[in-house]
Amino acid sequence: MLFYRQMAFLVILLTLLVACAKQNNEYNKPASFWYQSILKEIKFGNLEAADNYYSSLQSEHINSPLLPEAMLILGQAHMGQEEYILAEFYFDEYLKRYGTIQNADYIAFLKLQAHYYGFKNQSKDQEFVSDTIQSLDDFINKYPNSRYLPFVEYMQVKFILGQNELNKAIANVYKKQHKKEALSKYLDRIDEELENETHPKPSHIPWYVVIFNW
Repeated sequence: MLFYRQMAFLVILLTLLVACAKQNNEYNKPASFWYQSILKEIKFGNLEAADNYYSSLQSEHINSPLLPEAMLILGQAHMGQEEYILAEFYFDEYLKRYGTIQNADYIAFLKLQAHYYGFKNQSKDQEFVSDTIQSLDDFINKYPNSRYLPFVEYMQVKFILGQNELNKAIANVYKKQHKKEALSKYLDRIDEELENETHPKPSHIPWYVVIFNW
């Protein structure tokens, strides 16, 4: 029994030594090694490791043509795992470093998508909603002929309706407090024309949120 324990200990020790040696040797690799490592980790859902491999790719091969592609892949991977802030980081970096007339609208669209999918539980964040609506307006004005325009206009409608719902909720608070001036102020902010055209259904709010809510 002692012999088997000693053998098991040796196997574990050798495994750890090999892993450490492998980790220590993972530098000064070709760009394709880091790129393939990023793809492998994304495939297994390990985005933290993929981000680390991206850092190595960027630090060792700053001019590699694989770098911009890795940025987009990682941005979309983080968006797929609902990590929208990290997704937007990669899209921002790409736009700053590799943005061109040909691809600028696509990257801007991806950033807006990250905002749109990150809209969950944001119904009370006035700044988030208003900033995103402004970004949507900027896209529409800047890229009126973009192939992504219909999708952006759809997102714009959804955000304005969300803003309407937020203004209604705030107005309801002031109504209960009998603050007529504040009530009127927030009711005036509601886009009644869009409400009449779309007939939106109120967002579902779980009962446990309502208890601790307005």
